[in-house]
Amino acid sequence: MYLTTLIYILVVLDVVSALYFVNWGPFPLVVKELGAPTAYLNVYVHVPAAIVLYIAAAAALILAVWGVWRGASERVVKWMDFSAHVVALLGWYAFISGTIWAAESWGTPFALDPRQMSILVLALVFSIYPAIRRGVEDPDRSVKLAQVFVIAGFVLVVVSLVAPIVAQAFHPRPGSTLTGTMGAYMGVRILLLTALFFALFFSKARGAGWLYVAGALAAVLLMYPWFVHHPLRVVNVTQSTIVLEDGTTLNVPPDSVLSPAFFNGTPTLPKNFVAVEGGGVFLVRHFSAYVNAALYFAFMFILLKIRERL
Repeated sequence: MYLTTLIYILVVLDVVSALYFVNWGPFPLVVKELGAPTAYLNVYVHVPAAIVLYIAAAAALILAVWGVWRGASERVVKWMDFSAHVVALLGWYAFISGTIWAAESWGTPFALDPRQMSILVLALVFSIYPAIRRGVEDPDRSVKLAQVFVIAGFVLVVVSLVAPIVAQAFHPRPGSTLTGTMGAYMGVRILLLTALFFALFFSKARGAGWLYVAGALAAVLLMYPWFVHHPLRVVNVTQSTIVLEDGTTLNVPPDSVLSPAFFNGTPTLPKNFVAVEGGGVFLVRHFSAYVNAALYFAFMFILLKIRERL
């Protein structure tokens, strides 16, 4: 009873925090990449899911090794099954959400980045896991094959982790992800999702998944400026004007839209999107963050449904 309540609380916190950060959270004022700095709001949904993907893979490995060494109890097998499903599901989410983000910040959805490609392979391989568990009639043999699969598959996890170190990559090296306020908020999201992952080992929360459906709908609704105002990208600014990608010049001080208007002498508004409403100009956060938030909620809904059946 207490664990079920805890899961509901964690799900609510997960939904509320994700929606808050992708819409109101801080973002870098200036980025070296091609796209809008507000696309970095994706870190609040993409990165925590990717981190928990690795945590789930490590948990599956430990449970598989434990089962081989000490014998696989029903509980250990169930936890291993759940962890492997999480790896596959969050692997697909990490790949899809990263691809959507890459289209803006890297200029192409498929940059052949080693982390991006290794996550795709990892998701594909672990998607085979359910077939292994269901395709072998002998329960003992099914468990043993699953244990071997998880142990062997962990090699792909290691490859994914070290890929940005040993090969030229757009992804940052492990441990070099955003720090400061953004890093702290991202850390909160990682802790929330990690706590939810382990809480689901011990209890189900029937109906909690529908909270993620509500979150997905809210994320779509938060995209309304893109549907209503048709934002345009800023290409240049002066102290008193904003120049848009279609050549329009707005006689609006840039610091009334994004403050500070200059960071170390570099204007902060270019590459961002703005919309005009009622004679005023306002900043519009990049749609990829909302799309990936909605996708995150959809994948988490599926994850909770899978947990109900395991």
